[in-house]
Amino acid sequence: MIRHALLALAIALTLTPAARAQTYVVSPKASDATKAAVAAGRPPEHGFPVIDSVHWTTLSVKPGTTLEADVVTSNNIGHVEGRYRDWDMTFTQLGLGHFHLTYKVPFLPPFLIGEWTIEVIARSVDGVEAKKTFDFHYKYF
Repeated sequence: MIRHALLALAIALTLTPAARAQTYVVSPKASDATKAAVAAGRPPEHGFPVIDSVHWTTLSVKPGTTLEADVVTSNNIGHVEGRYRDWDMTFTQLGLGHFHLTYKVPFLPPFLIGEWTIEVIARSVDGVEAKKTFDFHYKYF
């Protein structure tokens, strides 16, 4: 019985993209009350932002791939984006705490072939960001 449960857990972890721990960043534009609350370890007025789940259609992309992602967040999130270095993709808000991205991967120069780290950033109405990172692989074939 335990063997079956461990097998099911191993399969679930294999099929779920590995995300690193969620971190918080306070925007310089946030109110002084928000900055003070977060610095003291207290939640801001509308609570800490939370990224509940991120589901990607694939973590291995090539030119022409249509990449889709769904993000479920706490209800205090006003904006979600995906970021690689200085390049970002804005997610469309479908409802309270639900965001979606559809993105056609362009042809990129050969020096970009390899592993990428994509950040998913959810920004709360208080100006506090929650972040999760995911490892992607960009290839030509």
